[in-house]
Amino acid sequence: MFSKAIIATALLGAASAHQNFHQFWVNDETPGYQVGIRMPPSNSPVTDVKSDDMACNVDGSKVPSGVETVAAAEGDSIKVQWDNSGHPGPITHFLYGPVDDASQATGIGAGWFKIDEQDQVDGKWANEIMQANNMTHEFKLPTGLASGEYLLRSEMLALHGAQTVGGAQFYIGCAQLKITGTGSKGACGPTISLPGAYNAEDDNIYIPNVYNGFDASTYTAPGGPVATCGGSGNASPAPATSAASNGTAIATPTASASAVLSSAVATSAAASAPAATSVAPTSVAAETPVASAPASAPASSGSALPEEFTLETFIAWLKEQAA
Repeated sequence: MFSKAIIATALLGAASAHQNFHQFWVNDETPGYQVGIRMPPSNSPVTDVKSDDMACNVDGSKVPSGVETVAAAEGDSIKVQWDNSGHPGPITHFLYGPVDDASQATGIGAGWFKIDEQDQVDGKWANEIMQANNMTHEFKLPTGLASGEYLLRSEMLALHGAQTVGGAQFYIGCAQLKITGTGSKGACGPTISLPGAYNAEDDNIYIPNVYNGFDASTYTAPGGPVATCGGSGNASPAPATSAASNGTAIATPTASASAVLSSAVATSAAASAPAATSVAPTSVAAETPVASAPASAPASSGSALPEEFTLETFIAWLKEQAA
């Protein structure tokens, strides 16, 4: 027979392991405790991956009133803070948008894209790393985002019960952001639907051997690969394809002709140079070769190409050589 003290201690331990996303910082400045965040009715997890609660937690379809939308910009540093938890598992972040008014968006359905993921690093789960940093995790907003309002979804997945179907626990919180960017709408991908992207028997949600022979070093969190954003303006071009965590090639936006031309070296003897590609924090960096102006060659007729030239003069010179 269990004593009341033992039962009370067990219940307290279970309750303290539950958690909420309660504060965030933009470039080390916070709007305040629970400001800009849609706080759920409790700190309990979502376990039904087909529920609408997978978007922004319990009662997520009922948009709360009075939640502030916080200003940010592409490339800004975002630091989130959660309640303490000893449950092992990853942390991921997604964006939904741009939308006209984040305060009225439920986030239910298509349009989410992953911008950050941390699984295991040097044998430690994301939650362990966060515990060593006052339960905070930091990442950057990708470049190439379209200007507008977004939902930022922070998810901590607890895997201590993942040995049974439906045993994984999803702790979810959504913040409202107004982001200034240089990209165009729909430039970030791949996108997913919530609910819809997760299945209870996915091998990163249901792990029968989680306590017996499970190799956590190969684990990747649900929600697909971290997205790339094609963008425009000052956004760097994305590679033509990127490898997803399951080895599937994901089509992504490619560099535009104007971006290639703007990267050309203003000398007739310059060789081709790779342009650095901007990716989300956890994506593998890639390089996209960029064509440069050809070296000037002795002309059979006409004048030689000057060392410094514009696109217009280069085209005129080509026409002259062709003539």
